[in-house]
Amino acid sequence: PVGPSSSATIHVPENKIGIVIGPKGAKIKLIQEKSGVTRIDTQGQVFTITGKPENVARAEAAIKELIEKGYCALAFEGFSENVINVHSSHFPDLIGKQGAVVRKIKEELGVEINFQDVPKGSNKKAKVTLAGSATNVEKAKTVINNIILYNHDQLTHPGEVHEELDIEPWAYRYLIGSKGSEMKHIQHNWKVKVNIPRETSANDKVLIVGEADQVERAKTYCEKLIWNAENNSKGRDKADNATADPWGDEEPEEEWMKGYMYKR
Repeated sequence: PVGPSSSATIHVPENKIGIVIGPKGAKIKLIQEKSGVTRIDTQGQVFTITGKPENVARAEAAIKELIEKGYCALAFEGFSENVINVHSSHFPDLIGKQGAVVRKIKEELGVEINFQDVPKGSNKKAKVTLAGSATNVEKAKTVINNIILYNHDQLTHPGEVHEELDIEPWAYRYLIGSKGSEMKHIQHNWKVKVNIPRETSANDKVLIVGEADQVERAKTYCEKLIWNAENNSKGRDKADNATADPWGDEEPEEEWMKGYMYKR
């Protein structure tokens, strides 16, 4: 005999309908299959779930989770959720230009990634939530930690390598040059990114990131600059009056970043 059938309705906010239904209805079909409900009617903002009571409850919980978090445990085999506390200054690197970095991690590993909403100019740590199968969540965590430490990972920045230079803070200004002249020369000439440690950096070394041959050339140039600084007649303890901001301007928060921030 067929068991008792029940139904439940759930209100889905208009701005969450696309997230719940998914591309070409993929998410809602997945919930229907995994929960075992008979049907989910998605007319307007009120969704009606029909099926056995326990299955209806499972589907309802999954839809509520999608509304709240943008993902649901039901969608993954061996579901795992992990939170990393990251200084919010790393968010632009983790998100990437127009979301390219975070999108690559999500697509390649099939995980969901959410960034805690932070006020502009925040100087605090914030949560990055990873969700998906346990194995892939761990892989995503490694990718994120590599980007924070080394500004790249093979998954998101294929072909890039890095070199770490152990340079004392007094010498940073020689790497930067007057009004950033040396830094501009290095970055433009060899198409590398040079990261000088700042208060919020996870890595206390000077980092050069880019293609291997370019990184090697930039490293040689940086080492020459430091050798000259150490043998400079001014000496390491005599600061000159020209002080430059060793880190340059913060990258502005761009409009597309807002799509990756959420309130928890």
